[in-house]
Amino acid sequence: MQKKLWPAVAIAAAVSAAAHAEMPPPGLDFAPMSTVLNAFASAAAHRRAETLVNKMTIDEKLQFIHSEYAMSAVPGGGAGYIQGVPRLGIPDLNMVDSATGSGSTNQPSTTFPATLAVAASWDRALSWNFGKQIAIQLRQQGFGMGLGGGTNLAREPRGGRLFEYLGEDPVLAGEMLAERTDGTQSQKVIATIKHYMGNEQEHNRGGGNSQIDERTMRELYLLPFEIAARRAQPGSVMCSYNEVNGTYACENSHILNDVLKNDWHFEGQVQSDWGAAHSTAAAINAGLDEEEDVGSTVYLTPTLVKQAIANGSVSTARLDDMVERKLYVMIRTGVMDDPPKGGATIDFSAARAFTQSVEEQSMVLLKNASNQLPLSAGSLSRIAVIGGHADAAVLTGGGSGNTRDPVTGAFAGCGGLTFGTSTGCSWWTNPWLKLNTPIVSAIKALAPQATVTFAGNSDQQSPFAAYTQQQITQAATLAANSDVAIVVVAQPAGEDIGDLPSLGLANPTNQDALVEAVAAANPHTIVVVESGNPVLMPWKDSVSAIVEAWYPGEGGGNAIANVLFGKVNPSGKLPVTFPMRDQDTPTWGTNGAFAANPVYSEKLDMGYRWYDSQNITPMFEFGYGLSYTHFAYSGLSVQHLPGGLIDVSFNVRNDGRVAGAEVPQVYLGVPYQGEPPRRLVGWDKVGLNPGESRRVHVVVTQRMQSVWDTTSNRWRYVPGSSVYVGASSRDIRLQGHG
Repeated sequence: MQKKLWPAVAIAAAVSAAAHAEMPPPGLDFAPMSTVLNAFASAAAHRRAETLVNKMTIDEKLQFIHSEYAMSAVPGGGAGYIQGVPRLGIPDLNMVDSATGSGSTNQPSTTFPATLAVAASWDRALSWNFGKQIAIQLRQQGFGMGLGGGTNLAREPRGGRLFEYLGEDPVLAGEMLAERTDGTQSQKVIATIKHYMGNEQEHNRGGGNSQIDERTMRELYLLPFEIAARRAQPGSVMCSYNEVNGTYACENSHILNDVLKNDWHFEGQVQSDWGAAHSTAAAINAGLDEEEDVGSTVYLTPTLVKQAIANGSVSTARLDDMVERKLYVMIRTGVMDDPPKGGATIDFSAARAFTQSVEEQSMVLLKNASNQLPLSAGSLSRIAVIGGHADAAVLTGGGSGNTRDPVTGAFAGCGGLTFGTSTGCSWWTNPWLKLNTPIVSAIKALAPQATVTFAGNSDQQSPFAAYTQQQITQAATLAANSDVAIVVVAQPAGEDIGDLPSLGLANPTNQDALVEAVAAANPHTIVVVESGNPVLMPWKDSVSAIVEAWYPGEGGGNAIANVLFGKVNPSGKLPVTFPMRDQDTPTWGTNGAFAANPVYSEKLDMGYRWYDSQNITPMFEFGYGLSYTHFAYSGLSVQHLPGGLIDVSFNVRNDGRVAGAEVPQVYLGVPYQGEPPRRLVGWDKVGLNPGESRRVHVVVTQRMQSVWDTTSNRWRYVPGSSVYVGASSRDIRLQGHG
């Protein structure tokens, strides 16, 4: 069953009332609906959790604040395990990584598209269903907690885990994460949001000091966590490895106690990333509720916590609070009374069909010169498909954001592959996913009368081996003798592999040369990009069409073919800016070196705001994406409603020849010193038939018109914003005044 969506005005009214009830104006537009609808159930869960804590022995309490770790030993092949208390009816709790599906090490799992792809859909209902479908599989495998809610912003576009996150804008990321969290917890699986906070790069993540001023934290890097925490009430927030302004995130009282638990009234638990705790009493008193054990140095063990209680550095009341938070979450999400049993039969075929539908709604059409796309099967007799292992596989992200069983393979031995600091062909370092229907096979199915021929690297080669000159020559010759040439390029990335040295294509290192040779041989060259980051495209002007497919998951072969041949009209929009050059990005500096202790000196000018404030033209801007049809905007109206709300309404018309979906975006220019030229405050996704028009309403609350006032240490409403409505952050179609 799809989630029922409330009308925007009704949501705004309910949220405004709830927000004003719990804190001073201007209020928060993303107060949780449960504040209004589930207050009694929440109170009952608290009472029940408190009763259970009062019945627990000290040893039983201590086993609830420290998870066991040894992935081969954790039941179901998960990442952590909390032993229950059978005499009190408290079940065991197994947790598992789940960014793109279950990370079980010993159970088969579906590989879903990258989380960044979900953000590119700009579809709230899709994100909710994404969280739901992954959670269904987690429960079937026996997991009651998923760890997939990544939302660090794309300050560093070369970030190794960017594919796990939701882009560069805090409102887009926060709202999409809230929906995913809601979808996950609808299935009685506890959701975690992470990595809280300032973890925007992999380089020196274990000890680096992210230096961020308070206003920048509140308006950018804390905001997506706040939206998700307030609106969806995740069971857990995972603190990150790095320091924040000189104090490790997992013992940083300001971000854990002052902000998360006090300002936002977060009632769930704070868990550490694996190995991110650095102390016992300091971490506990700063707000850490549970340590995740990496099997080495640990701090919240029963022995150490007992010692801390004995010497008075940790109170028994604080221990009770830690345990009560965990039990409250288990009760509220339904895990307590209906724990997952595991061993269920998983419908992998249905899951694969869902992953395909997600990918189809997430791909972004970046270029389409002379309407090269969609391809017409009836007019093509020879199709060349080149590179990217398109005859066998697609790329997924590496590390804990990847699914682990099956990695249907991989390329045996990986040919002595060295990738980052790792060697071999494990799920961690070699995230190629063999497909039942690879891209070549899917294209053959849609163009049965055509001869479809593959050239490039083959199944027997190291997956990241550079193309030989002979392979490039063969590919160009094939392209010259074909009606159309489809080149697949890939940019691998992942956890612990490190941040990318450049946004240029690498691994294989000479993919640009391959594209350029093919484009020189055939003017009808289409490039399909598989990446979890923005990609530089020195060949952009030489090719006729470009499709960003992200890491597409196991339905990717069919999804890519369906978009290329017009079975699906692409509707994705970029959640990250694609720059012209590495040097244009805010974190490149003078030579591209990664700062061991990053200073967020650009402040609020991050992502598209950076390009706007610095007057730098990107290759493809945030919010950009083409369609096989065209949409016209008209009739802007900006009306003030009670409570400081602004109703921005306008018409969107499909004036093309095919049905499609558009994502009209609303930006504000807030008249306050230090604010960026424009910032996203809302959007909608509208499906329209040819000739159909619809009136779109986007309600902008006071909070979205506010700035963080460091003098009063609170949000300050700033009236009089300029209103911009566009098809992207730079394709502004309508302007008004708020």
